[in-house]
Amino acid sequence: ASEHLDQAPFEEAYRVVRSNLLVSLADLKRPRVIVTSAHPGEGKTVTCANLAISFARAGQRVVLLDLDLRHPDAHRLVGAHNRYGVADLLLGRRSLEDCLQYLQLPGLDAQSAQGVYFIGTGPPVRNPTELLGMGRTQAMLDELGRQADLILIDAPPVLPVADMLVIGRIVTGVILVVESRRTTVTEIAKTKDLLTRNQTLILGGGDAELDQRDAEDGEIETYGNPQLVESAGQNR
Repeated sequence: ASEHLDQAPFEEAYRVVRSNLLVSLADLKRPRVIVTSAHPGEGKTVTCANLAISFARAGQRVVLLDLDLRHPDAHRLVGAHNRYGVADLLLGRRSLEDCLQYLQLPGLDAQSAQGVYFIGTGPPVRNPTELLGMGRTQAMLDELGRQADLILIDAPPVLPVADMLVIGRIVTGVILVVESRRTTVTEIAKTKDLLTRNQTLILGGGDAELDQRDAEDGEIETYGNPQLVESAGQNR
């Protein structure tokens, strides 16, 4: 899906989403927003990365945070490394400064306050849900919030695993990305119901069409296995 990152035909669509989101976040200081979906492969990672770029070009300092510990994709999309990241932060093996990567993007000056900073997931862990549920996740977000105008989080999809619901309790809200030709109305309703019951605010939603649907069809069954992180991630 990397061909959809920061390309002119899609740029206006992300500007519209950015404008709508700014209205929702107008009275909030340093918000943290999740981008998620019902299932894998619906475009959440592409949407999250493009929104980060769009906000940065509007003059904001943005942190793009990959919390999809089972299937990390964002680093491939933005051309960053994933040797260490969130897992190392939460386990106390690395500092925040070690893990932050500045993304070199056209039209953005690295010397200015605006821009996109990225933190990948780091190496696979055995218990993603338990790790994300620790108080350290809240502390990590609080620390990032002191350094950024906006935190955009690429989170796991809602239906396959509980990880997203754990994170959803400590954020401002979520953007729900849906591929309408793939996800049924019933599945969308179930996803929204789970988020509502979790007391996670739905800030908005969008319909994403990806070119690699056929390559991703098998991911729903394998999603919960962190051992598949590298092989499954290659096809997303």
